[in-house]
Amino acid sequence: MIRLGKIYSSLNRLEKINRLTKTKFLILILLMFVATVISIFLGAVNVQVETILKIFLTQIPLLGGYFHFSIKPSSYEIVTILREPTIIAALFIGATLGVGGAVIQSIFRNPITEPYIIGISSGATLGVVLVLAFGISLFGLYTESIFAFIFAMAIVSIVFMVSVRSGKISGLFLLLVGIALSYFVSAIVAFFLFSNIKLQNEAFFWLLGSIGLMTTPELIITIPIMTIAMILTFMYYRELNALQMGDEYARSVGVNVNFSKGAFLMLTAISVSAAVSISGLIGFVGLIIPHISRLLFGGSNKFVIPSSAIIGATFLLICNDIARNIAKPEILPIGIVTGLLGVPIFIILMMKISKGAYEA
Repeated sequence: MIRLGKIYSSLNRLEKINRLTKTKFLILILLMFVATVISIFLGAVNVQVETILKIFLTQIPLLGGYFHFSIKPSSYEIVTILREPTIIAALFIGATLGVGGAVIQSIFRNPITEPYIIGISSGATLGVVLVLAFGISLFGLYTESIFAFIFAMAIVSIVFMVSVRSGKISGLFLLLVGIALSYFVSAIVAFFLFSNIKLQNEAFFWLLGSIGLMTTPELIITIPIMTIAMILTFMYYRELNALQMGDEYARSVGVNVNFSKGAFLMLTAISVSAAVSISGLIGFVGLIIPHISRLLFGGSNKFVIPSSAIIGATFLLICNDIARNIAKPEILPIGIVTGLLGVPIFIILMMKISKGAYEA
């Protein structure tokens, strides 16, 4: 009887933990929903609530055609062409950077790494700067985004190939090669930007990140890439958990360490490169969001990955709202806002780690 009582007590504790976890996720989803709704109403031009609701009704799949309202064309364009795509982009890019940060920190077992550490940012920057410097228009309006994606993947591939030694992927070597190659590529970028004021001005918004510069066709292409990569990452969270415990432990539980590391790194590289190609460089999201997730849910990637996606999406959406409205009608580069908010958050999180408040 005593033993059964202990088992029952343990089950109750587990149920409470499960309920608490579900409650936390529901709160996060609710916050993301509220932030999304508020974002629709924020902007340089005031659009009435009634008008926005009418626009939403006309956009309901299958049912929208039954609603016929008198809506100003300018208001319709502001909501559907300017605000909605920007909000969708902020949500998906923030989620991608958050998940990418969780993966990179798990693989490297390092709390101060982020997706850009493997050369994504430097490669994408080089691609954009080359387009601007030489006036390349091979793909029309999408040339910058395509070149950013191609060069980001190229640099990551070089880092990956150089880091594979004797058939093994060394995390430390990968990290060092990524940092070294990023510095090298940054030097090339600096060479092109040096004494070229026009090029500096053209590259300014991209280097500091700006979600409002992307187009709807770019979103249609990149959103599936980001979504599929995040889903695949979550599907194999157990392997990521094992890698987080160290290579030897991962091998002991049957994980193919080299294949798993390579697969996770390539999924992260592809998804983050897709995000960066349409938004420019947005810092601190991939660095701080995984720590917030671990603070709320512990170290298991079963919870860290989805929560990083939700928190990352909400955080970037809020930053985008601030960037769009703090100096309206001008729009600040979103990277400025993420930096101003991200640095104090990061310092607080690092203080918690140093005090052992939670396990990074």
